[in-house]
Amino acid sequence: MLRREHHDRSAAVRAAARAAAAVSGCASGLPRSGRAARVPRTGGRDRLPGAAGPARYPAQPGYPAQPGYPAQPGYPAQPGAQGYPAPAYGVAAYPTYPVYPAVPRGAASPDDLTLPLYGATFGHAISRYFKKYATFSGRASRSEYWWVQLFLALVWTVLFVIAAVLGGVGAAQASGTGDSAGWTAGVGILLTLIMIAFALGTIVPSLAIGWRRLHDANFAGPFWFLSLTYIGGLVVLVFTILPSNAQGQRFDRL
Repeated sequence: MLRREHHDRSAAVRAAARAAAAVSGCASGLPRSGRAARVPRTGGRDRLPGAAGPARYPAQPGYPAQPGYPAQPGYPAQPGAQGYPAPAYGVAAYPTYPVYPAVPRGAASPDDLTLPLYGATFGHAISRYFKKYATFSGRASRSEYWWVQLFLALVWTVLFVIAAVLGGVGAAQASGTGDSAGWTAGVGILLTLIMIAFALGTIVPSLAIGWRRLHDANFAGPFWFLSLTYIGGLVVLVFTILPSNAQGQRFDRL
């Protein structure tokens, strides 16, 4: 009898537990069995019970849009190369230099003293030599220069020959009368004065024509002073033998 009462009491407890579980399941929407319903997986994600659309995890909040950077200010146009303005059309950007022809410009007439006379004759060269007595500007052709050198050499040769003859005559008449000896000595003194005057009178024009001859070969005139030395004299001799150079026109007087 006690065993029956214990069995009935256990059955009543179990019935009450089932009733309580049934009431609790109805309140929460779960099945009567007291177990949570397993939601099938959809698209590889677990869905919340009773929800068909949303994913199991809530969506992450979006990041705010980054603010745009302001546009950089444009740089002004740079000037020409190295800061120099570009030359305008029709205006020379650099200084121009004269272009000399291949053939140097010469005088068309012997009376034209502004230009060298190429192919000058002996008479023309001597005339121009004295007319351009102290002219250091301009040029002198090779014919002018060497005709003058020939003229000077001839004059000095004649003077020295006369001096030698007078010296011989004076020595031969040394034992003669005093009048003859005095005449010879007087002529010798006169000849000496002539030679001194001629030397002094031809220093400046000889220097000037040598200066102009160096210009004609496109050398500066002061190179003439090299002739005061032995080696320099040979150098100047070579310069005066050189042909005319068209670039020597830069020494012409404009």
